[in-house]
Amino acid sequence: MLKFHKLLSLVALTFLSSVAIVRSQQLQTPTNAYTQKVTREVLASGSPTEVQGRVLELVKYTIPPKSKLPVHIHPGMQIERVESGTLTYTVVKGSAKITRSNGKEETLEVGKTTRLNVGDALVEVGGMVHYGENETDNPVILLSASLFEEGKPKAILIDP
Repeated sequence: MLKFHKLLSLVALTFLSSVAIVRSQQLQTPTNAYTQKVTREVLASGSPTEVQGRVLELVKYTIPPKSKLPVHIHPGMQIERVESGTLTYTVVKGSAKITRSNGKEETLEVGKTTRLNVGDALVEVGGMVHYGENETDNPVILLSASLFEEGKPKAILIDP
């Protein structure tokens, strides 16, 4: 957990020191092109001067109850932390690094599924094939920092 907080602090410091921050006006996409249910609220966004062609974003995702996201990849790295609810998470190709709320680290390998609870975090590298599901009766809220290629979709559907 301490490592995650240090990483989150580093992301915040990067936003404040080397990135031109653009506050969204609480812009909330009413529907997401790949789920038609998930909301994606950009909390802050900027283009790092050190990395051309990339956009750094801090995003709040809300996944409604009983919703399954399709199998997809991201065009860059994404770090997420569960703020509320329980997310069932499956890796289809590649691996994901998970840091549990108690600080324990683990790697989720191909074909494995786990439940991510409040305080758990994961690192998704670009091109890692995965999906998540909210099997509960309550929304799942994720706080996410991502470094994606500019102009690319935030999630790219994959036919498993």
